[in-house]
Amino acid sequence: MTDSNEIENSGELDPRFENFAAYILDALDDEEERAAVEALVEADSAARAEFDELTEAATLLAIAVPPVAPPASLKARILELATGGTAPVITPAAPIPSIQIPRSTTRWSRIFQSGYAASAAAAVVVLVAVGALGFQNRRLGEEIDLLRTYLDAEAAAVVGLHAELSAMLVDSETRVASMKGEMDQMEDEFGATTAMFVHQEEMVSELATANAALREALRDQSWLTYVAMKEEFKVESWLADHQATSDASGIFAVRVIGNEAMFQVNGLEQPVDGFAYTLWLLGNGEPIAVTQFAISEIGSATVAFILPAPFFQYSSLVVTQERVDSIGPRPSDVQFLSAEAN
Repeated sequence: MTDSNEIENSGELDPRFENFAAYILDALDDEEERAAVEALVEADSAARAEFDELTEAATLLAIAVPPVAPPASLKARILELATGGTAPVITPAAPIPSIQIPRSTTRWSRIFQSGYAASAAAAVVVLVAVGALGFQNRRLGEEIDLLRTYLDAEAAAVVGLHAELSAMLVDSETRVASMKGEMDQMEDEFGATTAMFVHQEEMVSELATANAALREALRDQSWLTYVAMKEEFKVESWLADHQATSDASGIFAVRVIGNEAMFQVNGLEQPVDGFAYTLWLLGNGEPIAVTQFAISEIGSATVAFILPAPFFQYSSLVVTQERVDSIGPRPSDVQFLSAEAN
């Protein structure tokens, strides 16, 4: 193994001492590296001797080299040197004045006493710059590694977000397809319901037509059939709505012998609450309300009563609506059916 004496005799700098110059010049910012320098100087006598020599050299540098402003191209030259370029040739701007320095036997002292103080100063500056540049490179590498870690985390988050969005898209497409199927089914059901309604409306219309025909047949034929079966009755009058506000009609028949009468009506609407249809005989003195009657759901009724006088004594018949609890002496003005007596 090469010891520190062999390294010193060979003129090379021990790698362990590479941060000494930066430490002495207060250019070493990393706390761990500063602590490592202090520990090495404390534990190793050779390191302590090198540290002391370099400290003495830095002191001599302060008095051996007059303050000179560095040229503007120094930074570019240092960077070129750090990146592997050709080492620049540094030419002093002016002759360095001779300064008497105490004689010393240390390596750094001999360098200054041999007349190469300016070169030594430049070498120290370059050494410090290279050490600082290495520290900056390490810091930059750490920042790059940290940035890569952040980028990896962001990439993983993007992948997770992409997977989540893909799942949401698939779920949305599935829901849309399901909703479309339900809407198609609803449209089919709505179409079937509409067709059923149309069919029902057609049936209602047909039933209404049949019902109207039935009512007309009952109005025209029922009493004729009844009178034909009952030979003792004679049809005396046909009653109709002369105002043409409804399809109501009636027939009035009287027994041939006696004053027994029969009255049938069809097509009347239900009366107002508290009122009832009333048959009146007119033309033989005061009007006579011979009967009040109720009608069925289809507006028909059949009433039998006794005439107060022979039928030929009356001139007309009318049907009105009168109050149930009290019938006046004369029929109301609104006549639903009327006919001449003969």
